Amino acid sequence: MLPRVLVAAAAQAGTTGGALLELDARQSHHLVRVLRLAAGAPVECFDGAGARYAARIERADPRGCTVRLAERVEADTESPVRVTLAQCISAAERMDWTIEKAVELGVGTIQPLVSERTQVRLDAARMQRRHEHWARIVEAACMQCGRDRLPMLRPVVDLRHWLAAGERAAPGAHLVLAPHSSARLSRLRVEAANPIELLVGPESGLSEGELAHAQAAGFEAVRIGPRVLRTETAGLAALAALQALAGDF
Repeated sequence: MLPRVLVAAAAQAGTTGGALLELDARQSHHLVRVLRLAAGAPVECFDGAGARYAARIERADPRGCTVRLAERVEADTESPVRVTLAQCISAAERMDWTIEKAVELGVGTIQPLVSERTQVRLDAARMQRRHEHWARIVEAACMQCGRDRLPMLRPVVDLRHWLAAGERAAPGAHLVLAPHSSARLSRLRVEAANPIELLVGPESGLSEGELAHAQAAGFEAVRIGPRVLRTETAGLAALAALQALAGDF
């Protein structure tokens, strides 16, 4: 697999190939210092909006590489079903893991949430830095797994505010993971045309009040199986199951 790099400028310019684009210092350092690529090395570029291009490095400078786009490469690595993972924030490494693997599994949107039992409490400035960190994880995961469209990473909001603001009457499924529910995720009929919202609690799960609030907002409580999964496992397991039911696997 060729080294991949995000070139958002290609989407902004609407180019069809042939453009000469300059990479930022972070991307350039990765290609030249980490991967040790030289001028003339082939790479694969994607614009984050669904387009993929064959390309070559024209100037191998760790402070600012330039790449020349060639022909557009037709590829489709997106999931047939649009899933929003509404994940209550967990501890740093666990949340990083969840976001990275959700991208690999084909999630369409990631909505980080703060709930009653969320252990991570950050001020606005630190939360903004954490969000920027997650955005870089999303980009790196797309580079690794071959996705050409960046999943949407929404700003962090309070769970109850998010539930109150949502339009739950929209077509599709609205699911909240609840290990003691009698309804099983596997019984669902997943159709590609209908989006899915999947709500996952933090460490220690959602409170009874939050679960009731989610159900009042139109969410159906479901369980994955007989075992209680950790927050960083539960959402990913459910996402993989939904993709399988939708025919993505």
